[in-house]
Amino acid sequence: MASLTETAYYTRRVINWTILALVGYFILRLFWGLVTATWIAVFPPKSPPPNHAFGKLPVLKFPTPAASPSGQITYRLETIEGSVPGASASATVYFMPKMPPNLLALTKTQDFAGRLGLAPAPIEETKNIYRFEDPDAPLRRLRYDIVSNNFILRYGFEQDTGVLSERNLPTGTGAIAEANTLLQTYDLLHPDLASGKRAVSFLRLTGNQLVPTSSLSQADAVRVNFFRPSVGGIPVVTPYPDEGPVSVIFSGATNIKRRILQFAYTYWPVDTQTAATYALKPSTRAWQELQSGMGYIARYPVTGAAVTVRNVTLAYYDSFEPQMYLQPVFVFEGDDGFVAYVPAVAPPWTE
Repeated sequence: MASLTETAYYTRRVINWTILALVGYFILRLFWGLVTATWIAVFPPKSPPPNHAFGKLPVLKFPTPAASPSGQITYRLETIEGSVPGASASATVYFMPKMPPNLLALTKTQDFAGRLGLAPAPIEETKNIYRFEDPDAPLRRLRYDIVSNNFILRYGFEQDTGVLSERNLPTGTGAIAEANTLLQTYDLLHPDLASGKRAVSFLRLTGNQLVPTSSLSQADAVRVNFFRPSVGGIPVVTPYPDEGPVSVIFSGATNIKRRILQFAYTYWPVDTQTAATYALKPSTRAWQELQSGMGYIARYPVTGAAVTVRNVTLAYYDSFEPQMYLQPVFVFEGDDGFVAYVPAVAPPWTE
């Protein structure tokens, strides 16, 4: 039978070896982690090749330029890198499902118009577009697409500029809260709109148009824009960088029918579970296409036709027109507010 001295001796040895084993295990684990990280940094795993699962993609729908064509602009590149930054070799393209025609669509639209205080009797403009008018406020009308459920509610302030003389304008945070409530009231605040950015701009009346101004004190109206959040870590841009696909313009009127000057709603759902990967053109090629007039100028420079491009990034293009897929574009940003887009998917994978 072992003595107490022998028992204590062997117990201490077991404890010491256990401690050494644990220390060795953690050292080996740390060493292996460093080796693995170094190996991946030096020899990164190759991404799977793009699958082009949707076949050829339709051409992106950019608005018709309202100003000078991009070919009249001269470009100079001054990025931090000193050249056009490289882009990934491929990107994900997402499917954008469309609602099928519904026999009850017009009835639901009439209910929506009635909730807005408009006469429920529809006036057919096209097969899909119907107009609703307000018998109590003739300058107020709704145009609604019964297939897409996109619409624009507008008050013709051009014929009633007195509405802009009422000065009960909401502040920036107040306007956002008021617009949020409006969308929630009519079940229009989809999750991606709820989690996306909101931007407030101030507008003043010039002639018969509302144009941007710098502060609330100079404003006749306040606009709230709703933008989508990033998709897969990549930002989403619209045809007009300062305008979201969903927006509300408020006047200072207390009468709700005159307070909402415009409620524009364009929402195309994105199915992030149905996606494909596509090869991208090199960013240097996109830069050449922009220089040759093949890009879309989303915001022209404030002064002059000479543009210095400072930043080149990748984004998804959220068109105000229906499109089947959410596709990437190269975004070129420069001085004096300049912004331009060039489609990013490489040929021959676009029509």
